Amino acid sequence: MIKRLIAVSAMAATLTAGSAAGADQTFKARLSGDQEVPPVTDQGTSGKVDLQFNRDFTEGEFKLVVNAGVRVTQSHLHCGPVGVNGPIIVFFVGPPPVTAGGDGWDVDGQWISNATITNANIVNTSCGSTLAEIAHSASLGNVYANVHSVAKPAGVARGQLLPD
Repeated sequence: MIKRLIAVSAMAATLTAGSAAGADQTFKARLSGDQEVPPVTDQGTSGKVDLQFNRDFTEGEFKLVVNAGVRVTQSHLHCGPVGVNGPIIVFFVGPPPVTAGGDGWDVDGQWISNATITNANIVNTSCGSTLAEIAHSASLGNVYANVHSVAKPAGVARGQLLPD
């Protein structure tokens, strides 16, 4: 337990070392079909994610923009480096409820803004069991954002989270 606490403290210190003391840590991702594995070239869906963690990594606030998204079913963070598919670790949105038809949303522009994630939103611990650990994994290039659609259930637009 003490080793884990020291490791988490070291990760948090590493993440904030490049920014002002006590400042929030921001990550961004540009989403496109050509970053999917395998690449998606026939849909034209793109977007971006801005994710800002508070200084103690207990919350992350995100904004998700999807352009030309037809029947989008969900979006989330995955654990994996560029070119490698990995498991879902945090949901942003979806899947749509069956009562809404379950066939996705047509999205073109800002989709979700000022939404918050916490440690309770982590559904898989492959990149860490806390937001601090996930932020550390992202700083190493091991977290990506993904948007899925009815036509492309494995993913229609993807982008690696990078420190801003």
